[in-house]
Amino acid sequence: MIADGDGITLSSDLMIFFLLLLYSADFLDFSGVLVALAITGFLFLRVGNLEFDAGAGLLILFSAFYFGSVAYHEGTSIDTVIKFAIAPWGCYVLGYNMRLRNRAFSVTDFATALTFGFFLHGMLNLYSSIQVFGSGFNNNYRQAIDFWQSRTISVTTASLYYTPFTVMSVGLLFFSTRRGTRPLAAISLAMGLYASMIYQNRTLILDSALIFCLDLLLFSLDAGVEASKKHVVYGCLAIGALLAVLAFLANVAGIRDTIMNSSLMNRMTGSKQDRTTIWISFIFGEAWKYPFGGTKAVLYENKPFCHNMWLDTFRRAGFFPFLFLGLFTLRSALNILYFNTLGRLTGEDTCVIISLFAGTMLSFMVEPVIEANPYVFYLPLLVVGVINGHNRDVESLIDYYAYGNTALAATE
Repeated sequence: MIADGDGITLSSDLMIFFLLLLYSADFLDFSGVLVALAITGFLFLRVGNLEFDAGAGLLILFSAFYFGSVAYHEGTSIDTVIKFAIAPWGCYVLGYNMRLRNRAFSVTDFATALTFGFFLHGMLNLYSSIQVFGSGFNNNYRQAIDFWQSRTISVTTASLYYTPFTVMSVGLLFFSTRRGTRPLAAISLAMGLYASMIYQNRTLILDSALIFCLDLLLFSLDAGVEASKKHVVYGCLAIGALLAVLAFLANVAGIRDTIMNSSLMNRMTGSKQDRTTIWISFIFGEAWKYPFGGTKAVLYENKPFCHNMWLDTFRRAGFFPFLFLGLFTLRSALNILYFNTLGRLTGEDTCVIISLFAGTMLSFMVEPVIEANPYVFYLPLLVVGVINGHNRDVESLIDYYAYGNTALAATE
């Protein structure tokens, strides 16, 4: 499927990528169909020429045990086969092989395109929600409206769509070198935080603040950025922070009243819903009574979810899917560190990807992602697959040139 040594894509690769773009935007509410077509088409086109690695093996085991438990406790359907038996490992293998055999796109290009598709869907949902519930910050509806389905969804599900690109935008603001990218990132970040105010979503606000601090540290350590440019950025940030504080204290345009009287602020200062209490109640409570899942373990105050992707996996599908997902997560973190080592922890690709995955994992730590929307769960699997395909490709090039130099030296 490669036209020449530089990895110029043919129509089949473009077709698969186009399907992935439609999937990321949940076009006409066909995410499941689109991701299934992308995986099936890719596997058919590459049959006999696919490569697998340890990450793919872990996800195959995760899919098998997760689907087996869900099928036993809840029954089977085409939907559950696609969601749990095929899509997790299929997305990873698709991303891995696309990048392994194709150098025509960077990891950041691939991640930006897919995360922006999810962001677009999230903003369409925000538009539909404002049409129904209004744009004020003082509504008590912790619900949203899905644009494609025209039905009520939870704000947790709604926020999962725009979270990946919002946190990625922080990295793009710091490290992108492409014209027009920073204004787009700034607008996207502002819209994501505005949606968080509407939906009273505390997670993304804290998530964005933590990623901002991380990126500021990476920016400070980046040897490729001139000291004078760093000083300009530090000065602008200091002035911006000072102006924001003064505007808040002076209540310019009623900004302080708006924030302090918003439903989000009331929720933040009112009754607490400590996620760690729910986690502890599950881990030291009934988790081990039901090692094979079935959603039988009773949680703190009868909460419906653990609000943690890994623990909710345990509760629904049992210990073994939890184990394999945990091992895959750990391995992926090491793979991303290796990707960044190859890039020397500087530049757009490495730092933007750190922003995306650090922010996404923080969000997954406090949300029942697979329960709320498994199609968002597939996004990092696709990107991790691309990263590992990139790592493998770079390793092959290093080995090739090292071998070539050794062979040349031996003949002299």
